[in-house]
Amino acid sequence: MSDYDKLMKIVDKEVISVKELHQITNDELVAEVRETAQDDKHKGMPRYDVRLTNGEIYFVYVKISLMSRIFGGGAN
Repeated sequence: MSDYDKLMKIVDKEVISVKELHQITNDELVAEVRETAQDDKHKGMPRYDVRLTNGEIYFVYVKISLMSRIFGGGAN
């Protein structure tokens, strides 16, 4: 499986874990990852704009555990 296919396997899920967000952030095929405004599709989940080096843009949502929400942690 190519690096691109591995990245797409994560991005295509749309709702990802914090660990997977770190994997995306460190991927050589990703040019930029930035948090964007939340929307109504997945309320309460941070939304990230993932821009690839080839110009493709994807949106992912990060699921945050209940403990992270209570103690102010999360994807930040």
